[in-house]
Amino acid sequence: MMITRFMQRAGRRLPRLGLVTALGIAGASGIAGAQPAPAAPPAPAPAPRPPELRYVYLQDDGHTMMAADTQDRDLARALRQDKEPLLWFRDGGQAYVVRDPAVLKQIDAIWRPVREIGAAQGELGKKQGELGRQQGALGAQQGVLATRGSAIAIRQAALDMRADHGQPTPAEAAEIDRQRSELRKQQRALDQQMRAFHKPMEELGAQMSALGHEMQIQGRKMEAASHRADGEMLATLRQAIASGTARPVK
Repeated sequence: MMITRFMQRAGRRLPRLGLVTALGIAGASGIAGAQPAPAAPPAPAPAPRPPELRYVYLQDDGHTMMAADTQDRDLARALRQDKEPLLWFRDGGQAYVVRDPAVLKQIDAIWRPVREIGAAQGELGKKQGELGRQQGALGAQQGVLATRGSAIAIRQAALDMRADHGQPTPAEAAEIDRQRSELRKQQRALDQQMRAFHKPMEELGAQMSALGHEMQIQGRKMEAASHRADGEMLATLRQAIASGTARPVK
C-alpha cells in the first residue's frame, strides 16, 4: 500500500509570520524643528494555530493520508474491514474512528487544494528535471570541446618549443608554420562551436530560473493551503465527535 504524506506536521509546524512595517525616524540632534516620526504600529498577532491533531485516513484507492506515526497507522489498519475507507484520529487523548461517507467526503474536499498544489509542484519538478537533463547534455558537449581545446594548446606549445629551441632547418620551420596555421584554424572553429552553446545555455538557465520562481510561489500556496486545511480538518472532526459520527475507540 502506497503511503502519501501530504503533511508531516508533528513537531515541525511552521509559524505564521506577522508583517511588520518599519518606519524611518526623521530628524537629528541639532536640527531645529525636526520631529521624530510616529512609532510604527505593532505587528498583528499571528493567527492561532490549530491544536496538534494525529490522524490516519485509509482511502479506498489504496492510498493513506496521515499525520501520525506508523504505530497509529497500524492501529487504524486493525480497525479496518476489508478495504473500506476509514479515518482514525486522536483528540484530547481519546481515539476515534469515522466511517461515515459524508464526513469522509468532506475531508476529501478539505485536502483537495493541497493535493492539487502538490500535483502542480510535481509537474514543475518534472520540467526542472528535463531542463537539467538538457543542460547536462550541453555541458557534456562543451566538455568535449574543452578537451579538444586542451589538445590543441598542447600541440601549439610543442611546436613553440621546436621553433625556439630545436634550431629547425628552413624546411622544418616552414612545416612548423604550416602546422601552427592549421592549429589556429582548428582553434577558431572550436571557439565558434563553443560560442554556439552560449545562447541555448542562457535560454535554459532563464527557463530554470522561471520554474524556480514558480516553485517558490507554489510552496507559499502549499503552506497557506495546508494551514487552512489543518483548521478545517480540526473543526470537521470536532463536529463529527459532537454528532456521534466519530465513534470512540475502546
